[in-house]
Amino acid sequence: MLNNRETTGINKHKGFSLVELLIGLLLGSVLLVMIISLYVTGISTGSKSLKYSRLRSDLQSLITLIESDIRRAGYGGNEYLVGVGASASFDINDAQNCLVYYYNHNETASLQHNNKMAISLKNRALKFKTGVGQVANTVCATTNGWVGISDDKFVTISDLIFTEMITSSASATLRSVNITLTGELASDSQYNHSISSHVQVRNPELSH
Repeated sequence: MLNNRETTGINKHKGFSLVELLIGLLLGSVLLVMIISLYVTGISTGSKSLKYSRLRSDLQSLITLIESDIRRAGYGGNEYLVGVGASASFDINDAQNCLVYYYNHNETASLQHNNKMAISLKNRALKFKTGVGQVANTVCATTNGWVGISDDKFVTISDLIFTEMITSSASATLRSVNITLTGELASDSQYNHSISSHVQVRNPELSH
């Protein structure tokens, strides 16, 4: 038998009760769920931000491409003018979503098939065509021969608007165009963006 001294020298430790363990597990589970939820939300938000950033980047690249070509419209002389009467550096259709223009981009001696170009909104995509006629209403009504220049698997072009502006004097006419391009993610239309630009054609149309 242990004496009183030995008995009083023994350390007594009290453990957690079952209820306390269950409460602890519950609180730990709730905290874990919150952390996982925040992580998933962060990943989802980051992914959407990247997609929206690419959408804006794609639209900016497309409008920059359009600007570059339209600035040179009419370069090469009178045979590179378009529209009814072949008197303008570019021609826009009545729907304002298609533009025809010619220019001598390859410095040929005369007007060639690939100098005749058009940009249009077709089936919610931005498309390009060469070898076109001079009148936008006629060219833009066609359905064959158009080549997509936007990535329709990623971005849907919901709107394209060309608005012509003219400045005339006794000796020359200068044309410019306002462009508005609107697109959305093909996978989620709630992510959309619109970009606008003003382009001045470099080549004046001289009066005769």
